[in-house]
Amino acid sequence: METLLQDVRYALRTLRKSPGFAVVAVLALALGIGANSAVFSVVNGVLLKAPPFAEPEQLVHVRGNFLKADLKDISVSVPEYRDYLTLPRAFASVAAFDVNDATLTGGDVPERLSVTTSTASLFATLGVSPVRGRAFTEEEETPGRERVLVLTDKAWRTRFAEDEGVLGRELQLDGDTYTVVGVLPPGVEYPAGTDVYAPFAPTPEQTSDERRGSRYLDVIARLKPGMTLEAARADLARVAGEQERLHEKNYKGGGWGISVNSLEDTVVGDVKGTLWLLLGAVGFVLLVACSSVANLLLARAAARGREVSIRAALGAGRRRLVAQFLTESLVLSVAGGALGLLLAVWGTDVLLAVVGEGLPRAAEVRLDVASVFFTAGVSLLTGLGFGLVPALQASRADLNSALREGTRGTDGRKAGRLRAGLVVAQVALALVLLVGAGLFAKSFLALSEVEAGFTPEGVLTGRVALPQSTYADAARRASFMGELLTRVQVLPGVESAGISNMLPLGGRTDNSFDIEGRTKAPDEMWPAVETRFASVNYLSALRVKLREGRMLAETDNLDAPGAVVINKTFADLYWPKGDALGQRLKLHRQETRWATVVGIVDDLREWGLDKPARPAAYYSAAQFPLYNLNLVVRAKAGSPEALRTAIEAEVRALDGNLPLFNVARMVRLVDDSIGSRRLSAMLMGLFAGTALLLAALGISGVIGYSVAQRTREMGIRMALGAARRDVLALVLGQGLKLAGLGVAVGLVLSLGLARLLSALLYGVTAYDPWTFVGVAVLLAGVALFATWLPARRATRVDPIIALKAE
Repeated sequence: METLLQDVRYALRTLRKSPGFAVVAVLALALGIGANSAVFSVVNGVLLKAPPFAEPEQLVHVRGNFLKADLKDISVSVPEYRDYLTLPRAFASVAAFDVNDATLTGGDVPERLSVTTSTASLFATLGVSPVRGRAFTEEEETPGRERVLVLTDKAWRTRFAEDEGVLGRELQLDGDTYTVVGVLPPGVEYPAGTDVYAPFAPTPEQTSDERRGSRYLDVIARLKPGMTLEAARADLARVAGEQERLHEKNYKGGGWGISVNSLEDTVVGDVKGTLWLLLGAVGFVLLVACSSVANLLLARAAARGREVSIRAALGAGRRRLVAQFLTESLVLSVAGGALGLLLAVWGTDVLLAVVGEGLPRAAEVRLDVASVFFTAGVSLLTGLGFGLVPALQASRADLNSALREGTRGTDGRKAGRLRAGLVVAQVALALVLLVGAGLFAKSFLALSEVEAGFTPEGVLTGRVALPQSTYADAARRASFMGELLTRVQVLPGVESAGISNMLPLGGRTDNSFDIEGRTKAPDEMWPAVETRFASVNYLSALRVKLREGRMLAETDNLDAPGAVVINKTFADLYWPKGDALGQRLKLHRQETRWATVVGIVDDLREWGLDKPARPAAYYSAAQFPLYNLNLVVRAKAGSPEALRTAIEAEVRALDGNLPLFNVARMVRLVDDSIGSRRLSAMLMGLFAGTALLLAALGISGVIGYSVAQRTREMGIRMALGAARRDVLALVLGQGLKLAGLGVAVGLVLSLGLARLLSALLYGVTAYDPWTFVGVAVLLAGVALFATWLPARRATRVDPIIALKAE
């Protein structure tokens, strides 16, 4: 220990004498380590940290598929859920749930809660139990006995101020009285965002086979011990066949199947591949940083050859010298790790702010103990990694040549080749990152330029949830919606306002349907139509272009014949001759009726900017009065957020128990929908820029050191008549040779890795030639500039002074 402390003190004194070297090395390591720690924090929170459930790897989601109707991963009906309780052999337990909004009243102001109504088996399936009170029981899954609640820990702390007497407390949700019976452990919140759980109590009508097509439930199941996902899928394929045989009219001809996906795949989705790719990319940045520092240490070790030889002559063994140099490396890495940890704290917050709500499990992302240990481990391994080779090289000093008076630090061919190899590796890794950054940037720009079909600028959105207990009557819901729009429309600064059941980019509400006068073959099923229920002026407020016919009108009310506006994709698919106007449609859902096509509008990207436009139909919300109102308000000028207070006041004026929630600008919703792609483009660009800078410094440093070592040679050349341009060409050629070799290696690596990127790109191929050529030219230009600086110094060598110095 005493020897170690001596080495540390000596390392600090040595580094203090070379502050420029120490600062550059620590900053390079801090950038690499800090970036790795920040990205690891995200990967750990989203992918690595196990959810707080018992054996979460055994949890799966079950969904249906009508492949011939292009309906994939759809929800489950109550009769289908009951099938999954008995027919599969793969499940140890099964649970169903549905997510809704409810209004909590009784306080100073009404509050919106996210309520998950679930079967009592949900908690057992997840493998969790309340830490206070109890869960609800199967007996409470019956109408009239379901008025009990289980709180999440988050709701208990934030909504009820950690009230120890919350059990037995009565709450008013949507006008109905519920009793709190339990509180869940911290972190147990599934699906994400849930505030309270209530029993799912289906009516006899909902459980009848007549409602087999009414799908709105999510189903989660726990596999039996030893059951694999592949075996479960095979078992559910058998169940799908059994359902089709027993209920032919519901499934025949649709390409019915059941999908089984792990909990991780369901929650994380497409983000998983992106995050692993970013972690690999930031690892490349660390390798480039380590190469830069290793090069600096090699040059520094060569310059300290006389010092090392003196210590060796005085009895220091090679092991002792290696330990001293490794200690210096570790001091640098620890300093870089400490600074990197501070950068990671800031960087993690920035990452979360940039990605918005587009990152699953974002609440789990934080710089926790695991991230700190990761940073510490990376720092130590980095110190050993970049310090070992320079330490071994420095410990092989030639005592005779190093101790001769007047001899400057020398550098062997092996060390020179090693430094050159490190520069080639830096350039190659930088090129790989630049190619990735270029592809992600082009992909993000292509996605940003997608015509969404509407104008989000100047639009404010918000939600109002009407309680079923007080707004069960359709006429009352229609009256509330109409009065709210009337009040909002006349507010100062409002250009137009509308309501829909779902906002653009908000997800899927697809339905199968019939076309009047058009019959289907027995085994035929048409692709589903994306269904929206919209008020008058909803499409106008979004500035959706009308192509033919008219928009929905005030006359399309409860007492009028059904009316529907369809998009261009729907019209072109089913009426390619252009005769869609006047045709009649009927959705396959309860209480629906024939509706006449009165207009055709441009396509809206309802599912996402990266998803192709699908057939869509916009029914009159006045004819299908809604419980969940998504309000869109276009401002005449200025920021639409200035309208928020006035809109909230109008909602409260109509019903003092209703809050306006999820208020956001439409542009924010659009940005959030592509948040993960923006994160990929931004981080890859940042990583590539850092690697490019470090590679440029590496080239400049190696060439500069080479020039310094060859000062006498340069003087002799110029004394013998070599022109300055000849010396310039000699030095530039050396640097460009290293850069060219690095570019060649990097291009090969990039072509090999491009296949991994193809699934993550939009609007650009993974082998885009312009990206590869542009990156190679950029890197060559930077390498030329980095080499020109020391080359310029070489041309200014005075031959007389250079020869006298020797």
